[in-house]
Amino acid sequence: MGSESPAAKSIPPAAFTVALDEGGVHLIDRLAEEWRELCSRAVDDQPFYRPEWIRAYLRAFVPDAVLLLLSVRLDGRLHLVLPLVRERVWLAGIPLRGLRAPANIHPGRFDAVRSAGAEGDAALTAACTTLSQSRWDILEFAHIPEKSTVAELISTLSTLGWRTYSVREKSNPYVIIPSNPDLRSRMPINSRLRTKLRQARRELTSQGSLKFSRVEVAEHAALERFYQLEASGWKGRQGSAIVSVPQVRYFYQEIAEAAASLRYFVLYMLELNERLLAAHFSLMLAGRCYSPKVAYDESFARYAPGHLIVAEILDDCASRGISVYDITGPADEWKMKWTTETYKLNRHVVMGRGALARLASAIRFKLRPEIVGLLRSMRKREKPRP
Repeated sequence: MGSESPAAKSIPPAAFTVALDEGGVHLIDRLAEEWRELCSRAVDDQPFYRPEWIRAYLRAFVPDAVLLLLSVRLDGRLHLVLPLVRERVWLAGIPLRGLRAPANIHPGRFDAVRSAGAEGDAALTAACTTLSQSRWDILEFAHIPEKSTVAELISTLSTLGWRTYSVREKSNPYVIIPSNPDLRSRMPINSRLRTKLRQARRELTSQGSLKFSRVEVAEHAALERFYQLEASGWKGRQGSAIVSVPQVRYFYQEIAEAAASLRYFVLYMLELNERLLAAHFSLMLAGRCYSPKVAYDESFARYAPGHLIVAEILDDCASRGISVYDITGPADEWKMKWTTETYKLNRHVVMGRGALARLASAIRFKLRPEIVGLLRSMRKREKPRP
């Protein structure tokens, strides 16, 4: 591994205990406490990589899935966790044994969790060795940050001679939050929007009470107001709102309850005379604030309530020592009015070395355009929750 430290090389692979457990959601429940402790000392601690997120995904979208949970320990202490979904994959008309990341567009980001430092680097080497010796024909990873544990795993497998393919996905924007109020007053970076927000705030204030608040519990009434606000706009008309898809609603409800119980859930709300103008379903963890779901009242669009609430959120984050606001999702035009910073994401496929995998690879990956076409059009596999 190109980034492996000298100290990591001094830890022999035999020193690690690597387990590949197969089963259902109970595997996550059994490891959850250690998994969260590992997150606290991980290379990158994001809510989307934690056990409660993976558990909610499985229960909502693939309740009958077979989970393969790879864990790596040194002297009994957990140093790496990689959850995978086992399934049958048809490629070029050939049935393959597939393993994939338990992730979809909610919120569209995935990674394994590994400890920082030499032990984590060596644990990744041990994980690669075990994965190389396992029975599979195709590995699929979607929504993977460019600098991540999975990206290093893919690089290592490529170095070891495995056939790997990657394509770029849409980048995710994030805002670096200045602690200095004067610097925050110059946000968003779009000057026309700054002027518009000053005017909008004055006009709304003249109409009554403009109130910004945060809810830190999974309160049914508050969440229901958020869901209905989101459904009142274009997402509702297109059928993509949370309440439009039962398994999506189940997923976000479980996330809200789990994150609130672990004290990192925040529902931000902006109201005018008790009418909800905008709201963000947010997660505040490890010095960052994430907003995987947002909504605003489109009948107030001329006041830019979606931007007004972002300005309030940045001030609130700064007051709590939060240094990054991660808007998540693709770099839409409205998000890029606040920042020029983005996370680069990729989709990866690794082909196995068995006869069927080699045949499917030869048929489907002969030409680069076919690779891109395949990776961009991977079918949806999630089944609605009964």
